[in-house]
Amino acid sequence: MSATPRRTPPKTPRPDRAPLAASAEIRRWEEDLRRTRAERRRARAQDFWSEFRDAPIIERSDRSDERIVTFLWQDAAAAEVLLFANKLTDERDIASSLMRRLRGTDIWHLSYRMRADWRASYGFLTRDRGDAWPWGDGDHASIRRALDHSRADPRNPRSIPNRPGTPLSLVELPDAPRQPWAEHRPDLGSRGALDERRGPDGRPVWVYVPAPSAVAAASPGAVSAALPVVVILDGDAWVRHHRISATLDNLIADGQIRPCLVLLPDSGGSERRWEELDARGDGARWIVERLLPWARGRFPVSADPAETIVAGQSLGGYTALRAAFEYPSVVGGVISQSASLWQQGLADPASIPGTVRGLRMYLEVGAHEWVLREPNRRLADAVAAAGGDIRYTEYNGGHDYACWRGGLADGLRVLLGPAAPPRRLDTRLETNRGGQRV
Repeated sequence: MSATPRRTPPKTPRPDRAPLAASAEIRRWEEDLRRTRAERRRARAQDFWSEFRDAPIIERSDRSDERIVTFLWQDAAAAEVLLFANKLTDERDIASSLMRRLRGTDIWHLSYRMRADWRASYGFLTRDRGDAWPWGDGDHASIRRALDHSRADPRNPRSIPNRPGTPLSLVELPDAPRQPWAEHRPDLGSRGALDERRGPDGRPVWVYVPAPSAVAAASPGAVSAALPVVVILDGDAWVRHHRISATLDNLIADGQIRPCLVLLPDSGGSERRWEELDARGDGARWIVERLLPWARGRFPVSADPAETIVAGQSLGGYTALRAAFEYPSVVGGVISQSASLWQQGLADPASIPGTVRGLRMYLEVGAHEWVLREPNRRLADAVAAAGGDIRYTEYNGGHDYACWRGGLADGLRVLLGPAAPPRRLDTRLETNRGGQRV
């Protein structure tokens, strides 16, 4: 019997092209180089690179809430340079993200007009003369693989790995939501322990156990305390590339969340991830019937659904929603980031179970995720209409760990804030669609 082909996201073209712009700095240098004799142009270009040692160039625009962002690449040999900026680059319209070259130089540039709270990862691909791009016409899988191995910006020290672990560069405009818990703090007093265990079915599971001093401080006088439990899917990415233990340590140390035990199961690789987290997969059932019982047999964690949270991104966000909708007696909290609601079912208001009233949800999606934004909005509206406790946010970014690492901390703060009686979360307000965090 042949394997059932996996479903893939629809390759819907971006409804409107990314907002290209003209940079005053580039215009100034273009005029300068035009006045420079051809034989001196390359030497003069080195003065350009001496002036712009840091990239991208951020310029004010004619609107106070926008900036002109100019990406730069230095390459004398390239025939073409492609800028891959998360969810500005449209895989159906690669040509619109090809950089421009200042004639007779090694200067490549491309400028966008972006709202001042934008954040994104980005990288570059180059094609030399005589070579072809490593994908065929309309071969989106090949395009995706190539983009996943973009080269970082050597003029930008800020970086963030993508899901495969390739370092990409990071652009953050001045009003981007702060992410104060993302980085390691060398002077932090107490830290939790993060260890890899052999989990159910032999799968690696990283387990974060908060520092005993933090648990004692949160429950003074208690002989023993059953900890809230959080499952964060794609644990391999969060542990290896995104300092999740530092985020948890910082949140607990700052009193932003209660001490909790965190389970981070390995995804098992791309194919297994698709099989399990797809709408037809059994990822939600595995969490409820295998992972959580395994953890409760080994650690002092609560069996209260109100203290049990599942978090995920993309397919993981979809599976986190399924776990709560299908097993409300076990999972009472959800952090869903850029959930893959291009799949049928969950975005349909008729599919929202009556048990949603007992759930607490943090749901977010990027304003530039043109395939996912509308179904996530519909789901948020349906949950709110059904009486669910939901916080919904649209951030100014894309399908991007650069944004998700801050959103995950925000979701944990909403659902695991300092010990207090459960409160009804604010349902989505229209202002949430402007991209500001709430």
